[in-house]
Amino acid sequence: MNRLPLSFYLQAILCAALWGSAFPVIKLSYTHLSLDGYGEKLLFAGTRFTLAGLIVMAFCGPKIWRGFVEAPKGLLMGVTLGQTFGQYVFFYYGMSVSSGALGSLLNGTGSLMWVLLAPLFLKTRFPTVKQWIALTMCLVGISIAVYAPGVGSGNVTHGVIAFSCVGLSGAFGAIFMKQIAPLVGAREVTALSLFIGGLMLCVGGLYQTGPFLEDYSWPTFGVTVYLAFLSATAFTVWNRLIQLYSVNVMSAFRFLIPLCGVIESALLLKNETIGIGIVVGGAILIGSLYMMGRFEEQAK
Repeated sequence: MNRLPLSFYLQAILCAALWGSAFPVIKLSYTHLSLDGYGEKLLFAGTRFTLAGLIVMAFCGPKIWRGFVEAPKGLLMGVTLGQTFGQYVFFYYGMSVSSGALGSLLNGTGSLMWVLLAPLFLKTRFPTVKQWIALTMCLVGISIAVYAPGVGSGNVTHGVIAFSCVGLSGAFGAIFMKQIAPLVGAREVTALSLFIGGLMLCVGGLYQTGPFLEDYSWPTFGVTVYLAFLSATAFTVWNRLIQLYSVNVMSAFRFLIPLCGVIESALLLKNETIGIGIVVGGAILIGSLYMMGRFEEQAK
């Protein structure tokens, strides 16, 4: 059985902690920054990712232009639509209609989609019998969580649909990243996909430019900068891991993201409580995803 190096665990934990903090920070931003309309939310997301792309570009240097010229444009657009534009169109809507804790937990559905789609598009090994059992338990955990999510969960049905689309988009983005990273470099692709995807999100929210500018303030700028650095760091590290490790391994270790998101949401969002459904369902989901990772190591 091949053991994953300590550096892998440390980098995965860093990404999960950063992404986990995004759930409560975005929920707080909606309330305190008066981001009411969906167009305003898209502009908020777009400025975040455009800035994140520029930050990563600064570390790429001249390689960024060469990466853009040499990158297969279809694969680059696939990463952009999957990891940035498509994923966050649904993410910001989901966060506006459901709780931070529930959104964090439902974000774990992306792990299931990675495992199911990777064999079809990357010709990797299909899940083993044990992994299929773990997948089934994941679905059981999600069902329990959705049934009794707790106070402040909002529109659970819309939240489930939105975050399922988030998971699907992210899974396709990871698959395209796995294909393009060896050709161009994970960091360069990350910079380009964040920057281009951010601009696309801004275009999507242009119809509410007026209200967005009226509500824009120094706190809005501060939160945008924090989220931009969060995205630049987490996506750069995570996409590098995608380049080095199998999609099955990476999908299994995404369980850290919902775990961190639920914990950080509970600590930072006073108007939300975690219901028994999230406690029980979350434990089943996270435990099942952890076992998937162990089964992946054993299968090698």
